[in-house]
Amino acid sequence: MNFLLFMKYIFTAILFTLATTSFAQDRVFAYTYQTNVLNKGDFDFEFQNTLSTGKVGEFSPYIFGQHLDQRLEFEVGLGKKVQTSFYLNSELFNYADTSSTALNQELKTSFTSEWKWKLSDPVANRIGFALYEEVEFGGNNYESETKLIFDKRWQKDLLAFNIVGKYEIEKEISRVDNITKAEWTSNSPVEFNLGYMHFFKPEIGFGLEIRNNNDITKEDGWINSVLFAGLAFHASVGKFFTNITALPQITNLHKTVAAPGKMDYNNYEKLEIRSLVGYNF
Repeated sequence: MNFLLFMKYIFTAILFTLATTSFAQDRVFAYTYQTNVLNKGDFDFEFQNTLSTGKVGEFSPYIFGQHLDQRLEFEVGLGKKVQTSFYLNSELFNYADTSSTALNQELKTSFTSEWKWKLSDPVANRIGFALYEEVEFGGNNYESETKLIFDKRWQKDLLAFNIVGKYEIEKEISRVDNITKAEWTSNSPVEFNLGYMHFFKPEIGFGLEIRNNNDITKEDGWINSVLFAGLAFHASVGKFFTNITALPQITNLHKTVAAPGKMDYNNYEKLEIRSLVGYNF
């Protein structure tokens, strides 16, 4: 082994130690996932809030609309680069549309099981890669979500990219000509998430997150391509950590009859803010 190759291995080992020591948790973004998994027997609790507000605008039937989604997560490392998580979910939607005479409210609760398998490391390998599967069950809905997770970690910078495919089935109630019907509908949205974080200190980082949501339904096909982008923040103090991202809607890249405007305020809001607080055990 020559000297340069030896130094390369030493430098890689130092970076890997810094990365695993500074970040016991597996994520530093609010939306974009990384390949890190917890060690066997390690676990954490996370509480996540997502506030989405502002559905009033061009081509939107709403005169008010606001979502508050909350998730309580228990996450545990199983060893062999595998971890699993369990969530309790609550989705509250307050809204009024052009036919409303009062503020309406919808509340949905569900349970989620999540699995992640790390196949390569963002420091020791050229690029990190992990497979992710999430299954959600609710009273009137079922959702399967698959992620391909890519990331790369340098000493003070992290870049992560997710390709997300979903399959959703939900029971919808409709009333036409005084006849009420309940029927199952399905859609298969595709999402792309990109996150960049610069760490000014090992425990503090600022960066950027970008999301591109594409809704695809059986009835209407590909109906939109909504772009969000905003600032991201991460901090850890001891075993506590927090991730916060604010994502304003930037534009609708794919205009259709179902989403004809520059923005899509029917299917999404003007602004999403997500905060995540966790504790590592």
